[in-house]
Amino acid sequence: MDRASAQAEKIVVDTTEDNEDAGDGSCTLREAINNANLNIDTTNGDCLAGEGHSIIDVITFNIPLGQQTIIPNSALPIITEAVVIDGTTQSGFEYTKTHSLTCPNPTGIAPHEAKITIGRPVVELNGVSAGNVSGITINANGVVIRGLAINRFRRYGIELLNSSSRNVIKENYIGTDISGTKANGNSRGVVIAGGKGTNPNDNVIENNVISGNTFLGILVNGDERGDSRGNYVFDNLIGTDYTGKQLLGNTQGSRGHGVVIGQGNFKSFRERYFAENNQVRGNVIAGSYTTNLWLSNYASHNLVECNYIGTDLTGTVANGSCWDGLLIGGTRSNALARLNTVRYNLISGNAQCQGNTEANLTLQWGATDNTIEKNLIGTDITGERELSKIFSTDGIGLKQPANLIRHNVIGGHRRHGIHIYRGRGREPWNNQIESNYIGINPNGININNGGDGIAIFSDISSIFPPNKQKMMNIRIARTSITGNVIANNGHNGIRLEARGDEAGFKASLTNTHIGQNTIRHNQANGILLTSISTVTGAIPLLRNNTMTANSIFANGGLGIAFSANIPTSYDVFVDGEQGRKLPTPLPTSNEAPSTDLSSNRLPNYPLLLRATLKEKTEIQGTLLSIPNTTFVIEFFGNNNLDTSNFGEGEIPLGSISVTTNAIGKADFTSVFSFTNPGQWITATATDPRGNTSEFSRGIPVVTLD
Repeated sequence: MDRASAQAEKIVVDTTEDNEDAGDGSCTLREAINNANLNIDTTNGDCLAGEGHSIIDVITFNIPLGQQTIIPNSALPIITEAVVIDGTTQSGFEYTKTHSLTCPNPTGIAPHEAKITIGRPVVELNGVSAGNVSGITINANGVVIRGLAINRFRRYGIELLNSSSRNVIKENYIGTDISGTKANGNSRGVVIAGGKGTNPNDNVIENNVISGNTFLGILVNGDERGDSRGNYVFDNLIGTDYTGKQLLGNTQGSRGHGVVIGQGNFKSFRERYFAENNQVRGNVIAGSYTTNLWLSNYASHNLVECNYIGTDLTGTVANGSCWDGLLIGGTRSNALARLNTVRYNLISGNAQCQGNTEANLTLQWGATDNTIEKNLIGTDITGERELSKIFSTDGIGLKQPANLIRHNVIGGHRRHGIHIYRGRGREPWNNQIESNYIGINPNGININNGGDGIAIFSDISSIFPPNKQKMMNIRIARTSITGNVIANNGHNGIRLEARGDEAGFKASLTNTHIGQNTIRHNQANGILLTSISTVTGAIPLLRNNTMTANSIFANGGLGIAFSANIPTSYDVFVDGEQGRKLPTPLPTSNEAPSTDLSSNRLPNYPLLLRATLKEKTEIQGTLLSIPNTTFVIEFFGNNNLDTSNFGEGEIPLGSISVTTNAIGKADFTSVFSFTNPGQWITATATDPRGNTSEFSRGIPVVTLD
């Protein structure tokens, strides 16, 4: 049942004055709220009395033509009973347009579109003379605030206290002037604040313009020993004007957020209070300096769906943040932001400030067990045109463990598609990157990233200076990269780098599993493993990284390359300039397998001797490596080899296990049923710890009569 369906006779506000002069013949908004709270007439007949029991009072407006701006001289009464304050009843209110947002789903059928219906308020609540107060403060359930322009309050436009629940904030302009085109900000737009031991739940914020506020648009937050659950932020324009096309960010100077779910860094850490099971859906969130959307400390089990984060209403113009577009994680590692789902969003045009290292989407301190799926990241709404390259450093910056990144299209960034590195807090272990399109869309259209498709760096450069002495060891481990298409990127398809830049510093990158990916047409190598020590006493460890069942072909360098033979100038990452000529690395020579700090211990690749095709394909060769050790030899067919003749691995054919003898030799013959394996055969070898070699020299397939 509509919350306004059980109504008393309407309490009609008929003046813009702000007095409580009983019997003066006019009903002010202040008097109307008092009557609705107290259920008695305090105005000597100027306003109707509020009704008690289950009847919901309705405050309407019939202000004569002329000025319709209410300027309170102090805080309005806190609303303590269910009431509808309905600015749409004022003559002249109209709805401008219903806008449709297409929900992206780059790898399947999109969910139903979102619709944003925006009105044009004619009643303005202006806080310029009210002091350090909020515009409307609610400490009740079942309140509806609609059709007002609320601006210039030094605290919040609308504030929900304690256990205020089941309230609706809709069709307002909060932080703009009455035209919806000029910033007249409150400090914060809408704040669900809670209170000690309380739970503000099931509130709805929908179809508003929330823009031009000086610090943030919307905050959904618990308070000490109180949680905020099940609140809804639906179908709003946040950080734009009423058309959704012109930027009007919730920002002042070098700070500002669009929407914050969770504790943020706005409270002390004496108590934990959670923001859970909230939903942010169908919004345009743009133009904030710091972040457009932040799932912060103790934000868990929240849903972010079908939003345009960093673009205008059309999804074709970048209106992003200076820093992160969507930030998951708080301000310390044990204040977990976990089990959140981010899906069907357009996240583009963010991280616009040159020189920063942020991303369209960043997972930082405490962000764990989150799912990022079926989003367009870095493109426009068509998924066919890059929107972020001149702005965004990375597509996804991943600094924390156990997150799932799947079924996204990620392209058009100045640096990397996905960048995994150690920030402050927990180390980024056990992340899964599955079935994404990186540098290319599902229709094969090039949306390349300027750097690597996926870059995993274990080095000290990502640690803030005050923490360097505390964290002299960095470990990144057990990243799973499976089923992705990684193509057209400006440097490598995948880059794994362990780098030691300080004496005594150990940087390890281990146990990465790279399987069943298609890695093609990247300007440098398909996969690059680089282990670098720039000073004596530094310890970079790049070990146990397995590459299997991938289709790797037509890249500018090698299919799999180790850094030992790549020029130093290329080891140091430089943002990808268009047209920069990349060096062509050479394959590593086979020798006694290394036990030093080199990439994957520089395992030997197989020596292929012959490949013949009659009814089946037979491959013969030998492996010279560590004695008395069992290896997996994996074979690949290729239509072409690169200029080194060591080729890549275009068509995975299968694998066998071989065991070396006492002098480290294993001869092998393998027969496959393939009758069209390509013109050339290559192979890799993987030791028992998962260290995979480069590709072998290619040999031609000889057809027997």
